[in-house]
Amino acid sequence: MKITTQRFYILLILLIIGASSCKKDTTWNSDWIIPLVNDSLVLSNYYNDTTLAVNSDNTVQIIYNRNLYSLNMADIVKMPDTTIEQPFSIKFPFLTVPPGLVFINQVEENIFSFGDAVLLEAGVKSGKAKVVIKNPVPVKAIFTVSLPGVIKDGVEFTQTITVDGGTQLNPGVGEMYMDFEGYTIDLRGVSGMSYNILQSKLMVQSDPQGSEIIISNQDEFIALVTFQNLKINYAKGYLGNIALSDTTEVNLDIFNNIVGGSIDAGDVNVELSIRNGIKASGLGKITLFESENYQNNIVGLTHPYFDQNLTMNATQGQFDNLVPSKLIFTFDNTTGNLKQFIENLGSKYRIGYDIQINPYGNLSGGNDVIYPQSRIDLHLKADFPLEIGTDNLTLLDTFEIDIKNEDKWLRVESGELILKTFNSFPYGVDVSLALLNENHDTLRELEAVGNVLPAPINASNDGHEIIEREIKFIINNEDADALKDSKYILIKAVLNSTYLTSNPVYMDDALKFLLQGKFKLKVKL
Repeated sequence: MKITTQRFYILLILLIIGASSCKKDTTWNSDWIIPLVNDSLVLSNYYNDTTLAVNSDNTVQIIYNRNLYSLNMADIVKMPDTTIEQPFSIKFPFLTVPPGLVFINQVEENIFSFGDAVLLEAGVKSGKAKVVIKNPVPVKAIFTVSLPGVIKDGVEFTQTITVDGGTQLNPGVGEMYMDFEGYTIDLRGVSGMSYNILQSKLMVQSDPQGSEIIISNQDEFIALVTFQNLKINYAKGYLGNIALSDTTEVNLDIFNNIVGGSIDAGDVNVELSIRNGIKASGLGKITLFESENYQNNIVGLTHPYFDQNLTMNATQGQFDNLVPSKLIFTFDNTTGNLKQFIENLGSKYRIGYDIQINPYGNLSGGNDVIYPQSRIDLHLKADFPLEIGTDNLTLLDTFEIDIKNEDKWLRVESGELILKTFNSFPYGVDVSLALLNENHDTLRELEAVGNVLPAPINASNDGHEIIEREIKFIINNEDADALKDSKYILIKAVLNSTYLTSNPVYMDDALKFLLQGKFKLKVKL
């Protein structure tokens, strides 16, 4: 928070000019109080369904409910960019074609490669195809391109284009684009028994307003189709063997300001799960779960089932009523080293995983399914009371200021910084300040006279009494000289709880503070 003192200087100078009239070389001192920082930590600002909740006795419950990592399986099973060139011709040596006659009406099959995946059906989220039609006969022709089995809202995909005439060496060329968004593709071919097959149908009609022509089976009508960026959101068949292995990092910036001390956590319950939203079975393994704190101290969380391949069942339901299967790892104070892991106060968490889909082959008989909502998630859930003890827990925070102390008419000679606090947390706070330059180098350190006292529980046992305190920091001449180069104030707070454990925090707890500067100003005219 940035508060400038220029307005105070301007006002003061105007008063001086008005009062001094024609006096020369006049000097006197004046006291001014300037607000510098006004901030607060109000716990009620953090209540929601996935962070903090309030119990019946007004104490606070930590409820952490987050996806640490989420993978859309449609990004794994992809339709490849493919170009298909298909020639069409009549089956007779020669054919006399009057105006308006449909003389080609053929269906072809086109093979898509999905690696070892065998797909019977796919839904397209987005993607297009560029179609180039070549007409080798000397009159215009009407080309209708259809894709049997490619359906949207019950209607088969069809587009029509008229292409000018040409020759075999220099055919007439027409272009059009097909948008496949929202279409479902039947990949079972003409027989309905195959897989990875896209059907295409070309119908060619001579120009109804043209002349009669003679064509032969040497005249090739070519359809060149280029599929681009087809992304699916639904697939059915055998998805193949899919292996996913990685480490994801989660940063908790709230802990970046902690630079010392420790906490003591009470009863903690944590659940880490791998959630499978695919209708296909697999194996899941957690290979790493570690916390790194401000001292770069790393604590790896242990669990008896880490580093083991565990069965992941297929999801149940379909489309909008999917019920993902869960591979759950539960922790409490008796499981591994959870207490040490939590008390490490990590600002970085790394989770390693190894997931395999269909590790034993096509056990579903081609009934694997990816739905639009199908994802594989790493999910963390925690639920425990906020009753943390603190032992010299040290936090740093920096605030921008602008106290100009280099004016030849007006200067700060001395004074004090006054920190007014209103605390209803069960933690006492020892505070110190430092003046920093623009590079965040320390210019002067200021020691406090007084401290913030921990708030006691009220008589109703449903909250804390507010403790109001005023802490002073003396500004001497050397400190005042440093003000001209000061761009920031660093606040260092050391927290200690009344008890090692069982320090309940209530719903209305808050720490509010106002930092003011009470300066003795020297004015010279």
